[in-house]
Amino acid sequence: MYVVNGRAERRGYSSSEAAIVSVELARRAWDEMSTWPGYAPTPLRTLPDWAAELGLAEVLYKDEASRFGLGSFKALGGAYAAKLLIEKALATGIGSRPLHLCCATDGNHGRSVAFAAQRRGLACTVFMHEAAPVDKASAIKALGASVIRTPGAYDDSVRAAKQTAEREGWLLVADTTEDPDDETPANVMQGYGVMLLEILEQRASQPPPTHVFLQGGCGGLAAGIAGPMAQVFAQDRPRVVIVEPQAAACLTLSAEAGRPSSATGDLRTSMEMLSCGEVSIAAWNILERRADAFMTISDADAEGVACELNAQGLSVGVSGAAGLAGLRTACGNGDIRASLNLSPTSCVWVFGTEGA
Repeated sequence: MYVVNGRAERRGYSSSEAAIVSVELARRAWDEMSTWPGYAPTPLRTLPDWAAELGLAEVLYKDEASRFGLGSFKALGGAYAAKLLIEKALATGIGSRPLHLCCATDGNHGRSVAFAAQRRGLACTVFMHEAAPVDKASAIKALGASVIRTPGAYDDSVRAAKQTAEREGWLLVADTTEDPDDETPANVMQGYGVMLLEILEQRASQPPPTHVFLQGGCGGLAAGIAGPMAQVFAQDRPRVVIVEPQAAACLTLSAEAGRPSSATGDLRTSMEMLSCGEVSIAAWNILERRADAFMTISDADAEGVACELNAQGLSVGVSGAAGLAGLRTACGNGDIRASLNLSPTSCVWVFGTEGA
């Protein structure tokens, strides 16, 4: 499925968008995280063989496999949002009782929240749906958090975490929301914006990209990059393409319908970190204006790219390869290629969002 977003715009970045994620808010997150032990900008790698194969000028790959030793870009968002939530609880007196963090996850967000809890010596409970990866659960437990398995899909674990947090008085570090005014998912996205700031510094003397391909999921990553990028580049912003699994394409379906829509079915995909059926409203408020196109890819597409990248010496999981797989699919389809104006002069950014 390929959907051109007729609502995409290049007008000035609005105050309502900037309240969710902006360069300034991402900079605040960066200033904080740069003081954390183990912080270092992740590499921005040039992939000349891929550019040659796809008939492009340049393909740049933001490699998140080493982020804070947690193996995923999610280390930026959950841990940062948890820090702000803890500080708010302490400042408002909620912290008079022992603080307990919780969240729902397919794997990587939970690891980030568990990392934040470990740093502060706090209890943490992570809700994972029944099909979430066993190795991700083990990594979360290794950080001292408890894992509760829930029936159903990711979105069911989101509801279980929310209900338990309300009942027990726990601090919910959510990365998706139905409430556009919910601060925590916005803070998560602001953490993801650190990746953009790093790239801008790494490419300070270079021209901007023409295209950016971003993984979908509930939309937090895509909005965390696309929003500040629209603010930075304004009328010259690159074309933004959102890539999703065929089995879990809530954002593509939303673009097609012109409103937030849900994917149905069991949502099973080897792109396990993108197995989301429901859109984060906070993210959609950015993407409906700043994403130019939405597309789906097969599991085989992503698996093949992941295998190739690992054989080339990179460490990337199937979800982490989805953006590059989307680019390959787009370049191999004449109609999509022409629609996006992908040409021998195009410079494309992709994000390797997780290690193998």
